[in-house]
Amino acid sequence: MRTKLLSILGVLLCLSTLPLASCGPALTPTKLAAVATDTPAPTSTPTPTPTPAPTLPPVAGPEPSVRVAAFYYPWYRNVQVDQNWIHWADGGFHPPLDIASDYYPQLGPYSSLDPAVVAQHFAWLRQAGVGVIVSSWWGQRSNEDQAVPLLLEMGERYGIQVAFHVEPYSGRTASTLVSDAKYIYAHYGQSPAFFRTTAASRWSPDDRPKGLFFLWSSRFPDSNQAAVEASYWREAMDAIHALPDGGLVIADETVSEWVDGGHFDGLYSYAVLEPFGGDAYSWARALPPDAWYVPGVNPGFSAVRIGYEASTYVPRRDGAAYQERWQAALDAGVEPALVAITTFNEWHEGTQIEPAAAGVKTGSGQPYADFSKLTPDGYLALTRQWVDRFVAKIWPESYPVRFRVVTSSDWTVFGLVDGATWLRPSVVSASPAATYAGPDGARFQLIQSLADANAGKTVEMIVDILVTDTEEGKPLVFEIERGHLGSTRVELLSYQGAEPVVVATFVWGGIASGDRNAHQFQVPLSTVLSGAP
Repeated sequence: MRTKLLSILGVLLCLSTLPLASCGPALTPTKLAAVATDTPAPTSTPTPTPTPAPTLPPVAGPEPSVRVAAFYYPWYRNVQVDQNWIHWADGGFHPPLDIASDYYPQLGPYSSLDPAVVAQHFAWLRQAGVGVIVSSWWGQRSNEDQAVPLLLEMGERYGIQVAFHVEPYSGRTASTLVSDAKYIYAHYGQSPAFFRTTAASRWSPDDRPKGLFFLWSSRFPDSNQAAVEASYWREAMDAIHALPDGGLVIADETVSEWVDGGHFDGLYSYAVLEPFGGDAYSWARALPPDAWYVPGVNPGFSAVRIGYEASTYVPRRDGAAYQERWQAALDAGVEPALVAITTFNEWHEGTQIEPAAAGVKTGSGQPYADFSKLTPDGYLALTRQWVDRFVAKIWPESYPVRFRVVTSSDWTVFGLVDGATWLRPSVVSASPAATYAGPDGARFQLIQSLADANAGKTVEMIVDILVTDTEEGKPLVFEIERGHLGSTRVELLSYQGAEPVVVATFVWGGIASGDRNAHQFQVPLSTVLSGAP
């Protein structure tokens, strides 16, 4: 009775103060039986009239793409469904008019356990072409965990699959991550809506149908622990890969060394706060071969009401910021394994593409932000356009190349500076005496101790890369830079034949004028493509 009364009071309050669109999904009226006043009360207990199931939006439109995901937050609760406000009231706000967000949902401050709400969300996701949600998950038997069965039920209905975003809950460690993967498989792995992929990765090369897990705050296992290195997670990654179901784990990082350092299957970016796309996704080019590139694309960032610093605010500019994110993510030169929309419904940080109500004011009369010139569902339409563009995009051809770098200097750097772009570097081998052998931004660096260099010793490394964005007739331009000691030799090997063949050799042992001791060399593109010196 208390639940029913609260539900009625909440609806009446909403209808008396807000536009109808802000009052949540349409309620299915319950037919009330007439009260008999002239007949005696029945002697037996009457059979209660069952509450009709909510009317759910139809399953409509083309199949969504499993190559596009959206981060999804099932942590909202309200008094009508749950007898309590959770998340909407965070920070001392007073729902339903006053909520912890710069925007106001078109569905009102809803419950993530309301089937009608989740059905509407999944209908919208399908409309936008999004085939996967990555659901925020705060540990076994958490509030967010309780929402998973409903997500899977609606996912099966609307053709949306469910993956998991493992958050830094209190007590999260490398070992609990393995336990969490086992728990998730045991409780949800049999659902047809549980996301699985046969796609492989650098550290999980098999074709088993594997689950997908995103690890947020990879540097901090939980909010009470100090920062860790990538190697902290390595044993856990190996254990997850060895599970009967396997598993792909994507780390919240943009530093390529985390792939090999932690044995992660790939990296993802979450919120891009730069006002324009620019080089926000250039980290993708440094990912090693077969590592997943998962760019996060967000429509803006607005968390003024919950107290975030002004520097985090990124205006949406009527959808222009969102489109620039998409364009930059696809122009990074690396084909994404998955594009992740940040977010479908993170209302606190104002990154949602879920429809926001227009013209709603707080209890004190201050207007909530809205999507300005875009309609409330404008970001759903933009998303569909970009999903279609992403799926149809033809990616430029790439060519494998190997380099062998040998130096007697204390340090040397080698890079491709014009004529193409190189991607996916992988250090095949390096001398044990080298103090560093690996990527240095868009170049490679090889270092030995000054004492060894003074003694005339040499170190070497072998590196594989992919060359792309080539232009017919335009040569490839390479640059060697080094210290003033010794010399550096680079052998270029082409993979166009059965075995890699040396097609060019560069040596730099001189001293250049100016601030940098560097020298450039040109190689015809045809030499690289033909595999002939």
